[in-house]
Parts: sequence; structure tokens; C-alpha cells
Amino acid sequence: MEHTISSPKYSVQTADDPLTMISPIFFLVLAVVDFTLSVVTTTANGALLWTISRDTRRLLQTPPSLLIANLCVSDLTVGLIAGTLVGVKDVYRYQGLDVPEFLDLIIRLVLGLSLFVSSGSIIALSCDRYIAVMHPFKYRTNMTKERIRICIASIWGIAATVCFLPLTNVPEEIFKIVYAHTHASFPAILLTIMYCKVFLALGKRKRELKEAGITATMKSKQALDRERNMVVTILIVLALFYVTVVPEFVALHLMYFCQSCKRSILFRKLEIVFSRFLFLNSALNPFVCAWRLPKYRHVFLRDRSSKFPPTKV
Repeated sequence: MEHTISSPKYSVQTADDPLTMISPIFFLVLAVVDFTLSVVTTTANGALLWTISRDTRRLLQTPPSLLIANLCVSDLTVGLIAGTLVGVKDVYRYQGLDVPEFLDLIIRLVLGLSLFVSSGSIIALSCDRYIAVMHPFKYRTNMTKERIRICIASIWGIAATVCFLPLTNVPEEIFKIVYAHTHASFPAILLTIMYCKVFLALGKRKRELKEAGITATMKSKQALDRERNMVVTILIVLALFYVTVVPEFVALHLMYFCQSCKRSILFRKLEIVFSRFLFLNSALNPFVCAWRLPKYRHVFLRDRSSKFPPTKV
């Protein structure tokens, strides 16, 4: 998030800070965007969580669905808490008031926690698909719901430990740089290699089925298509995560290693806008799942139609 100089009770900008020279209208527009994204994110992720919890036929009670539900919880936290508070923060700036330090602290902790959990959930989903494609006969044994629940608990535990480090004596600049690399750059390299292997394996299995004369209507081909669809869906979610994180990732490094950037009004405006991309990612994830995974859409429409049956005229 944006860099500020903190007093005991308020996050105060110094006289030469470019933030003091930014038009209040800029922060008013940001506040409107913040609250809009917050409503969309909360509603969409809440609907997807409701769909998974209301699945009476247990079609969605699978290891990937548990991880997707965990991703929804972290995105819901972003929209419901972090997004709303960031909107309040921009209202303070629009009115020319100092931002209370506790507000800035809550935003940083909640957003840091949620981003780490989102990154961990996407990595876990990628590992789940890797095992499903590379070792299909061992998948049911290795990827049980109990192990997934332990994985989810571990993700939240590690995220809480890491995100509360700023409350210790660790310098904020060092923490932010290390955090950015541990939840963005290092996983990006690992997952790129992993997905290359997954798509190569999918391509090999598709050729084998074709050579064996397996048609599109046969179960083996349908199962392969479902696996490929799930892999592509997780890859899109992963791509959205990094596309929305990279601008803030670059801006963070420029903030600490480019002295002229700190004094640039244009750069500070861009850095603030880039930080809002993080909320955009949380808003888009449930729509990607509904678009790419028909079973989620079908369960939602089925439960909705059963709750609100069509009236006969």
C-alpha cells in the first residue's frame, strides 16, 4: 500500500510529500472505485461460497473445491474489510484529514494476510492439478480432503505469522521487499515450470488417446477434457493474480530504490492506482470459476431455481 510517515495516532504526510499535492478529486474517484469493488467482491465471493456450502449432492465437495473455497474466503476478506477500509482512507484524504494510524495498520495486516492466503491457495491448487495430471493413479490416495484441510490451516497459520512480523522490530522496507518476493516472484518461477510440465503431460495423454482411437464421447476423453478445463481455469486465476500484483511489485521496488520516484506526483498517483489492482483480482476470481467451471454455475442455478421456483401464470 501507499507509503506514509506515521505519527503515534495518524499517518501524516510531510510538506514535501507528493501526496499533499494530489487533487482531492483524485481521492474521491478512488473512494468510489474502492467501495464499488468492495461490493462486487463481497457479493461475488459470497455467492460462490454459498454455492459450495449449499451443494447437497456433494458435487463440489472435492479437494480442488475446498481450495477454491479457501481462495474465496481470502478474497471475501479483501472485499469486506480491506476494500471498505481503503475506501474510508480515501475519504479521509479527500476531506484533507489525517488518516488514523490504526486504520492504516488494519488495512496492511488484513491485505497482507489475504494476499498471502490467496497466493498459497493458488499454489496449492496448482500442486493439486499437477498431481492429478502427472500421477493420476496416486491422486485419490495423496490428495484427500483431510490433507487439504491441514494444508489450508497451514496456509493461514504461516500467513498470520508472516503478516504480523511488522509489529516486531523488522524494518518495514526489508519486510515489504522480502514479502513481495516470497509471495510473488519465487512462486511465479516455480509455477511456470510446473505448468509447463502439466501441459506437456496433457498433450502427451491427448495424443495417446487419439492414437488409441478414443473418441470425444468416451469416458477417458471426457475425463481428460475435465482435467484440462480445470488446469486452464487455475492457470487463468494464477495469471490474473500476477497481472494485478506485478504493477504494485514494480512500484514497490521503485519506491525504495529510486529517489526521484518518491518525489514524483505522477509516480505516486500510479503507485496508488496499482495498489487498487489487488482488489480487482479478488473481484474477478469468482467470475472466472463460474465461467470456466460449469458445475459451479449449474449448482448455483439449481439451488436458486429450487428456492425461487418459476410461477405459473
